[in-house]
Amino acid sequence: MSKKDKEELVRMFVKVPKSKKEMIQKVVEKTSYNTASDLIRAGIEKELNLQMYKDNLEVILQEISKCIDYKLDGFIKSQRKLYANNVRISALNTYVMGEVMKRIMGDELHKEYVEILKSAREKANYFVNRRVEDISKEELMDFYNIGGIYRNE
Repeated sequence: MSKKDKEELVRMFVKVPKSKKEMIQKVVEKTSYNTASDLIRAGIEKELNLQMYKDNLEVILQEISKCIDYKLDGFIKSQRKLYANNVRISALNTYVMGEVMKRIMGDELHKEYVEILKSAREKANYFVNRRVEDISKEELMDFYNIGGIYRNE
C-alpha cells in the first residue's frame, strides 16, 4: 500500500471463482503488487474512479472532438493553397493536351474534346460553389465520377 493511502482500512469479504483466484495470483507474481489484496484494492479504486468520472466523460469527449475539429479546419485551410496550385497545373496540362490533340487529330476531335471539358467544368463549378454538407450522396458520386477516367481505377 502506498504512503498516500493512510485511510483506515475496513475488512471486507469477497467471493471469487477459483479460476479468478488463480488468475489474481498469477497477476500478483508478474506485477508490482505485493499481495492479492493490493491488486483487488487497486481494481476497486479504478472501478470507483471510472464510475465517479463517467458522467464527465461525455463532456471530455466533446471537448476533445472540438479540439480535433479545430486542428482539422486549420489543416484543411492550409491545404487549399496546395489545391489551388494543383488546379493551375491541371489547367495547364489540360490546355497543352488540347493543343496536342488539335495538331495530331484535327479540328473535329478537338471540338469534341472542348465540349467534354466544358461539360466537366460546368459540373465541377456547380459542386465547388456549394458546401459539401448540402450535396446529396448521389450528387457527390456524380462529381467523383467526373474525373474517373483520369484516375487509375
